[in-house]
Amino acid sequence: MDGLPEHQFTEEAPPNIDEASCETPVRKRRRRAAIVQVLANSPRRKVNTRDLDQLIKENSSLQRLLSAYQAALDRHAIVAVTDRYGKIAFVNSRFCMISGYASEELIGKNHRVVNSGHHPKDFFADMWRRIAAGEVWHGEVCNRTKSGTLYWVDTTIVPVADRSGRTDAYVSIRYDITDRKLTEQALQAEVARRGKAEALLVDVIETIPDGVAAFDADDRLVLHNRAFEEIYSLAREAIVPGSTYASIVQCGLENGQYILPRNTPEAREAWFQSRLREHSDPGRKSVVAITGGRWLQIQERRSASGHTVGTRTDITELKRSEAAIKFHAEHDPLTNLFNRSVLEKRLEQAVSSSHKSGMSGALIVADLDGFKQVNDTMGHAAGDALLIAVAQRMQQALRKTDTIVRLGGDEFALILSNASRTNVDKTLEKLRAKVQQPVSFQKHQITPRLSLGGCLFPRDGRRPESLLKKADLALYQAKAEGRGRHKLYSRAMSAESERRYRMANALAAAVSANQIDIALQPQFLIADGSHAGFEVLARWSRAGQPINPADFIAVAEAHGLIVELGHQILRKTFETVQALRSSGLNTGQVAINVAAAQIRRPEFPVMLRRMVADSGLTPQCVEVELTENILLDAAHDQVAQTLAQLHGLGFSIALDDFGTGYASLAHLRRFPVDRIKIDRTFVRDMSTSADAFRIVHATVGLAHSLGMQVVAEGIETEEQLNILRSMDCDFGQGFLVSPPLARDALPGFLAAHP
Repeated sequence: MDGLPEHQFTEEAPPNIDEASCETPVRKRRRRAAIVQVLANSPRRKVNTRDLDQLIKENSSLQRLLSAYQAALDRHAIVAVTDRYGKIAFVNSRFCMISGYASEELIGKNHRVVNSGHHPKDFFADMWRRIAAGEVWHGEVCNRTKSGTLYWVDTTIVPVADRSGRTDAYVSIRYDITDRKLTEQALQAEVARRGKAEALLVDVIETIPDGVAAFDADDRLVLHNRAFEEIYSLAREAIVPGSTYASIVQCGLENGQYILPRNTPEAREAWFQSRLREHSDPGRKSVVAITGGRWLQIQERRSASGHTVGTRTDITELKRSEAAIKFHAEHDPLTNLFNRSVLEKRLEQAVSSSHKSGMSGALIVADLDGFKQVNDTMGHAAGDALLIAVAQRMQQALRKTDTIVRLGGDEFALILSNASRTNVDKTLEKLRAKVQQPVSFQKHQITPRLSLGGCLFPRDGRRPESLLKKADLALYQAKAEGRGRHKLYSRAMSAESERRYRMANALAAAVSANQIDIALQPQFLIADGSHAGFEVLARWSRAGQPINPADFIAVAEAHGLIVELGHQILRKTFETVQALRSSGLNTGQVAINVAAAQIRRPEFPVMLRRMVADSGLTPQCVEVELTENILLDAAHDQVAQTLAQLHGLGFSIALDDFGTGYASLAHLRRFPVDRIKIDRTFVRDMSTSADAFRIVHATVGLAHSLGMQVVAEGIETEEQLNILRSMDCDFGQGFLVSPPLARDALPGFLAAHP
């Protein structure tokens, strides 16, 4: 920064740094905006894109958490992203609302568009020096709206570095403090006015609402007004000319005039001596609490004649306002629980206390299983009612010394003090039992289910970010084991997380090298066993060992590889089918699994139609297969539109693993589903379980009544085949006919099953 001209140090003119080296896609900035808020809590810490990318890759739960958190941040904070030159790249809705500008009026403009001219150049010079050096800057800034009015914002600016460590963007988080600034200005004006009144003649001091008192050089009362007596009503007997300051305070203390933090003899004496020291060395403002829930600001001065003159100003309303502002800043408005802003500080305090006392504590993260389905099926009012009930039950189940934080959405964090491993297990079982009771909403009952993951401190660490990461790993494990349970962190979880991370890196390399292969499992008509088509399955081998598709597909979805992987599977499928048909073989219809990330892309139908046409095929040859939970995706309107477009182009739509998710009849009616696939677990158990038999039978009847066909998965025995045939099930697949076949085995199979 040395050598730059002073006029460049303004909010609208950042330091002149090489523009070509700081390109960062806006989409990445928006994705990182939530996590930057967490990192911004650590002063003078430089945000590095490599660190952010690695953190996001290592923890899929954190992505969901951050996604929910970004929604909460957009609601309460003013967020903007600028490049290194101050040009605006992103603003959220609250920025537009408070500034009066539309987003299109801000994007691409320099930040000078909201500069008010209120601050001197040195103010911004210091700011730019610090953020250009990679420091986090925090301060209060006065800006101007489009209409010309001024507003104040509490601002935190976080530099964002590229992979080389060079700052290429800045993320700012602002909170509107205009009302507070106006309150401060009003208070300052009032105190100044009252200060002048202190110089008035004795015959007019009674007009002053503040308590006024003057003590001579021997510290004896020489002058006071009626307000002074009224304020210290419990010490009135001592408020007479000639009384010493110490005797007045002592009288009030004995009669209960003051509210002390601790009411022990030692604390009372310490407070008394502190007041005497402040009075003997006047000049600093002090605040005391008195009876009636009132607060006084005491300000004393030593006059030229040696008198100590002071005022007592009632600032009760200001203190109440400050308390209200603090409460709203630290609490979730829906549940009244603490919000994310207090978590780190509370956790640091708990860890420090645990270290000093030798007693362990626990950090727990929790979320509600199936909460999204409550919002989607019953509406957000039901979801809010559920969250309020859960919050109240948590407070009832835990101790007052424990801390409960709503992180956002359906996610919570708990800090349990003085908790051993055994106590934590008992506490969480008690908590789940309390929470998992039915909640009545209108004429419905909702039964919440809670998944929890946690870690112990200081055993598992002392830094908040490390403890949060380990608690998230435990929550991930609890969900992986079936949800509705709790798990505490173990080192094996970190090993598993590391394994997934290594797999993600290897999978990214395999996708890039076109090493993902496919296998095709035949589908047949239940009625006569004739060949009907194939389901395409992804295959990947690493170091010669096949990887379970469920594992690497989940990793691909968690690390943003699923779209590219899915595109590779589509391309290889169409190449294979085209080659088989060119040889005169009848492949039948080919069903291809499509991920939610692919379906959410508006361009997917056009892309799929082009790939099919380039292979010499028609849409009627291809079936798009998706899991039923995609129908419950947050972007369900886009999903419905994409599926309708695919169906209109001639592609059939199949719903995979039916019965294992949360799709309802309403969803089946809304989306253009042609075929339902019954999950293999129901097919496997239907010959031994009456419930499984009834589920399969009912599913076949339901599908046929809606004009849909049914495919039964996992058929392995003749008995299963005969049962399905008696139910008029349409299609089947399973090892009874054939396992999934590698591409080189397909010609032989089709030749034997024309």
